[in-house]
Amino acid sequence: MSNKYLKNVKSWYVLVLFLIYMLICFLIPSMINGKTSKVANSKESEKEVQGVGKNNKTNVDALPTGKIKLLLTESNQVVEMNLEDYLKGVLIGEVPVTYEMEALKAQAVVARTYTLYKLKNAITKHEQGADMCDDINCCQAYKTKEYAFASWDDNEENEKWAKYENAVNATAGEVILYNKELINAFFHAHSGGTTENVKYLWSKNEIPYLVSVPGNEGYIYQDTKSFTKTELAELLKSDVANISGEIQFEIKDYTGSGRVNHIAVNGIDLDGARFRSLLGIKSTNFRIEESGDNIIFFTVGYGHGIGMSQEGANQMALDGNSYVDIIKHYYTGVEVAKLED
Repeated sequence: MSNKYLKNVKSWYVLVLFLIYMLICFLIPSMINGKTSKVANSKESEKEVQGVGKNNKTNVDALPTGKIKLLLTESNQVVEMNLEDYLKGVLIGEVPVTYEMEALKAQAVVARTYTLYKLKNAITKHEQGADMCDDINCCQAYKTKEYAFASWDDNEENEKWAKYENAVNATAGEVILYNKELINAFFHAHSGGTTENVKYLWSKNEIPYLVSVPGNEGYIYQDTKSFTKTELAELLKSDVANISGEIQFEIKDYTGSGRVNHIAVNGIDLDGARFRSLLGIKSTNFRIEESGDNIIFFTVGYGHGIGMSQEGANQMALDGNSYVDIIKHYYTGVEVAKLED
């Protein structure tokens, strides 16, 4: 074998080793980081005492333009707007302007997270290609600035609008994460004392950040609704076949928070959420009394009970808690992070 041949083999050998070295040290780590890194891991700053820091960011690609298409159900029109402007309308529709600022900020972050999660995980769009709608039974309530001004006194409207605007602006881009992923940030009006574990309602499995916690409302919301037996039969006939004037109820079991989990109507089993929906009562935390031809439902709390209690958030704010404290109370084990620009 000639020296020239050996020299060529040696050169190729060195070149191959060099290429392998470059692949291991630079290319592969770059590919891995590009695919898996969603939240920047940077040193915490003093600003992160509340849980939100400049460098604690996440890259959510659901809304690259920052715009959403909103279906206005009453007019059946789709309007396009900036996400942050949309959130101001959500606050108008969802929470009273009299709420404490920290509660309004908590609602802004929750609503932003809820919106982005829905957009990122939605299987289908709304009518006319809309991303969200203003129906509270589907998405979130939404009201325009003009609607709000029409309902406020002229000498207060600018000050009230500034509260909503400041709550959104002060939390611009902030979202709630669990294990570096957006959470499904459900919320409701009043828990009745304890929030609900999502496994009893929409998920058969435990979701770690949607478990029961104290509602912290500071007062108990109660409501009473009465139906004649004929009215009840009409409301329940879609799910209870051959229902007549005589109606028998049997509560089969309760959830961990004390809400009705399953109820039998004339021997037909219904889950508590479906039963509540059919009757239009305030919550699944109820008891039943019969008085002559009337059936009376006494409810505690308002809404499904999952996630943040809006009334509880306001009470926590009154008690001196920050919006991050509020969020971390209602969503177990989460962090509040800022979206990357």
